[in-house]
Amino acid sequence: MTETPKSGFLAAVLSAIFRPLVRHLDKVSHPKYRGNLTVAGLHEKVKVVWQSHGIPHVFANSEHDLFLAQGYLHAQERLWQMDMSRRFLTGRMAEVFGNFSLPWKELSRQFRGRDSADFDYFMRLVGVSRSANASLALLSDADQRRLQAYSEGVNRYIEHCRNKLPWEFRILFYEPEPWRPEDSLTIGKGFAFLLSTALFTRLNMIALSARLHDQPEKLRSLMPFYPENEPTITRAVWDSLKNIWHFVNETLPTSDLHPAGHGSNNWVVAPHRSTSGSAILCNDPHLRLTLPSIWYLMHLKAEPHQSQPDSYEVWGATIPGTPCVQIGHNRRISWGTTAALCDDVELYREKLHRLDSSRYRVGYEWHSFENREEIIRVRWGKEIRRTIRSTRHGPLISDFQTSPSSSEALAFRWTAHDPSQEVAGLYKLNRARDWSEFLDSLSYATAPSLNYVYADNAGNIGYSLAGKIPIRSKAPSLLPVEGWDPSNEWHGYIPFNELPRLYNPQEGVIATANNKVVDSSFPYYLSHFFEPPYRVARIKQLLSQRAQFSTDDMARIQADVISVQATALIEALRLDLQRASEEIINVKSAADRLLGWDGQCDENSVESAIYHVLHQRLLANLLVPVLGEELFSAYVEIFNQCIMPTDQILKNSASSWFRFQSRYDLVARSLREACDQLHDGLGDDFEAWQWGKIHHLILKHSLGRINILKPLLAIGPSPSPGDGTTINMGFYRHSQPYEHTVGASLRIIIDAGHLENSGYILAAGQSGHPTSHHFRDQNKLWQQHLYIQFLDTEQTTSNQPSLSLMPLLKRN
Repeated sequence: MTETPKSGFLAAVLSAIFRPLVRHLDKVSHPKYRGNLTVAGLHEKVKVVWQSHGIPHVFANSEHDLFLAQGYLHAQERLWQMDMSRRFLTGRMAEVFGNFSLPWKELSRQFRGRDSADFDYFMRLVGVSRSANASLALLSDADQRRLQAYSEGVNRYIEHCRNKLPWEFRILFYEPEPWRPEDSLTIGKGFAFLLSTALFTRLNMIALSARLHDQPEKLRSLMPFYPENEPTITRAVWDSLKNIWHFVNETLPTSDLHPAGHGSNNWVVAPHRSTSGSAILCNDPHLRLTLPSIWYLMHLKAEPHQSQPDSYEVWGATIPGTPCVQIGHNRRISWGTTAALCDDVELYREKLHRLDSSRYRVGYEWHSFENREEIIRVRWGKEIRRTIRSTRHGPLISDFQTSPSSSEALAFRWTAHDPSQEVAGLYKLNRARDWSEFLDSLSYATAPSLNYVYADNAGNIGYSLAGKIPIRSKAPSLLPVEGWDPSNEWHGYIPFNELPRLYNPQEGVIATANNKVVDSSFPYYLSHFFEPPYRVARIKQLLSQRAQFSTDDMARIQADVISVQATALIEALRLDLQRASEEIINVKSAADRLLGWDGQCDENSVESAIYHVLHQRLLANLLVPVLGEELFSAYVEIFNQCIMPTDQILKNSASSWFRFQSRYDLVARSLREACDQLHDGLGDDFEAWQWGKIHHLILKHSLGRINILKPLLAIGPSPSPGDGTTINMGFYRHSQPYEHTVGASLRIIIDAGHLENSGYILAAGQSGHPTSHHFRDQNKLWQQHLYIQFLDTEQTTSNQPSLSLMPLLKRN
């Protein structure tokens, strides 16, 4: 819509008022980096030394004081982020923002009548917070004390703020509630939701099956795991799921917790493969690139005490809202993770009693639902009461439907619903000294399933899968199974000692990139959700090109933007592209450039821009006529479910998809459209068709949707390299190209024998305060693939700014 002079004037006035106001409110709530602070609950003084880029080194005399200080430091930089994560995952967003209509302006027009209260209801149906609360009772007293100490630290900061809370709270006129140990567990469980594609992919597979039930050949090509006996989606099942499918595919993609594109790379090389003579470990978790970052870098040290004779000391990336270090190293071992994408979900069709809808069938019996009432409080509105029904398998997600089916319902079973002890395992991981203790710490994992790589200062390297993976009678089709049939039950979980594992392989290299980690000889089903093998293939290709590697070599590998997927697909389409070059004058230059391209997806690449727009048009022209716009957008939203099937279709000119349209016709039409789009968007100069001009990155704050605040609350847009298949990931949603949304949220390179040579970097900065220098001071380094070293000890940081957290002394 064209902005009127009146509306433009009003926006300018509001901007002139609000941006200075936000700057003022933010500056008065900046963290304290020097001097002394009295913090109730500390037993002794805690020293915090700050190095460049706002990275704290925390030295305490006990673990209690260390974790209390960690909670305080997290809160003074990221309290708003922590509170938003807690509210999102517990389904309490409407309490702050009211019951606004979803989606916001940038969302799909097809969204029908949903609002923020629906979003809260959906999160309560998923049950992240409920399982976190149940997990607290499983923890030992020592684990609970650590969580309590961390929570006390957060709460001491909230108390210290008084009328100087971070600006987001004051501009929205509310105060954060006290932090509880359950909140830390909720954020931990939230990562299981963040990294699991199982529910979302299943919903899309059901939609595909309903759409293509009369075209089984095409259905199998898009669902390669579709069973031969072709189970059908009943009308009752599809009717009960339509609304929730619309919801998750039109609302969640805009949130920071949608799994689309999330992944990671990690690898280790043995000492004989490194120039330093030590094992080297690399990791770059691929998550939504946001402001502030998901991660916060810290060095934590607690001196020995009677109950724990050796000190706790660890460096690495922490997650605000939770204690300990999630990815990093101590003085003995280093570790990194990628999402394993194991299948941790089942959808069960539950048969409802014909005369009594409060009961459902189990075998030949009828059981009653477990009911609980949820009260959704709405700011400026009336509270909303919703009843959540659960079967023995889990909550009925089909109750999200306005008018649920009277004959069947759909229950959602998820491993993360199980009470678990990940926080205990994380603490043990931080303290682990060798391979045996490392494995012991991983045995506590439930969800998400993760691929861990390991390196130690003795020169050992290893890999282990961690997490609970269900044992099923057979590999699932991803369609709902009959809940009343006992053969569809899970038979426990794969024993931890039988999960894939590797230690000191002869070749001296281990790498994962969300790929399939086992072959057909593995006796258990793990998943249908693995990422395409392009990234891991490229990593292994680069690691095979020389005998030894330095940390600088590893940085170059993390920066690599060669697309194996693109070069393979172009080779498969070579004859069609050559024909198009010969027959269609206005695409000749574009086709010739693609045929000679090496797959390099840097910001200045003309070929990369041509390829990605061509690929987008190929997908749309192939799938939209059959699936329709809405299902097409949902299918291509989650990258790992669509890229391999569509690659296989495009590589096979005899596919049933080309029965009424030849592959050449598809390629020629798509190439013409791609050239037209680039011409319209970037002009006549062919050399101006550069990838970075259409593929850009904007780091956004959660309140950055407010137009007048965007300049203050965003970094970018900046040209961005890579794509969803390159090591340096430049993922964009194929449903809404080409904005870079997911990438290396963190990069680490650790030389396990020479820790002083190790480096870390975030995409933005440490602080959540937009007027702080540390809000964005790592971004340029991140773009240039540079790293920060922060192994400093208390002695080597003696000349840096320091803050002393002092105990509250009791008066006589």
